[in-house]
Amino acid sequence: MKKTLALLMCAALPAIAAAAQPDVEPLKLNPQNKLYCNEQTDWCVGIKLDGGFEDNGPFASSRTLRADYRIWDLPDIPNFSHFTVWPHLIRLSEERALVGVIGPAAPDYKQEIQFSGGSFSRKDLYLFMVDLDQKVSGLVHLMPFSAQASIRSCFNEADQQRREANCMDQYRYDAVLKAVAGGQSYPDLQVITQATRAPAGASRYADSSKLPAPTAAQSQPQADKQCSYTVTYKWKEDGSVYRPATPVPDCAEFLEAQPPKKG
Repeated sequence: MKKTLALLMCAALPAIAAAAQPDVEPLKLNPQNKLYCNEQTDWCVGIKLDGGFEDNGPFASSRTLRADYRIWDLPDIPNFSHFTVWPHLIRLSEERALVGVIGPAAPDYKQEIQFSGGSFSRKDLYLFMVDLDQKVSGLVHLMPFSAQASIRSCFNEADQQRREANCMDQYRYDAVLKAVAGGQSYPDLQVITQATRAPAGASRYADSSKLPAPTAAQSQPQADKQCSYTVTYKWKEDGSVYRPATPVPDCAEFLEAQPPKKG
């Protein structure tokens, strides 16, 4: 029976005895086995696409442990071909690590959403703890990784003249995840985001077609202060997941295809 994201995030995971010091290793595509491996190729992560639905999906392998394990279940994802391996491994011990995949966001798992007046795409990072010795795993962190929205701001000839043919507003969101020293059994995770909009003053909560043409400086991507931030996530034993140490701002304008109207 397939597990839901909620069940995965609540699954009990084995505790690590000593306080973890983050040991982050880059993963690169290995031309021999076509997997993403660390430098010494003792850990590799890949996504199987050639089996039946039940056999497809992400997996991890260890040469030193001689283990190959489909390390997690995800919800009913129709096509794993749109997923890629997160090119990092956060090693916890010889047999345990945090690994991830990047792919379209739930619940639709669509690469791009087209709608009247624009388009939207978003990818999330699904981060998992995997223990190849005990053959257990679980989703421990899910976060927006990147998002882009293009919104049409001209709907007639008058709009085009007023905007001097600057008829698309662009919104972009990107995140970087780093492992930092934590005081618990797992390292802390630091997420750094950068959100921009172009032109300056554009808003998905307002009618941009009524604005005058942007200047050359205004046309350049402008950082959004609220959604460009740094936040630390800490391990919570009671749920076997990471949770933010401080509140995360509302960034629906950048992260949702149809952000709800404010007020």
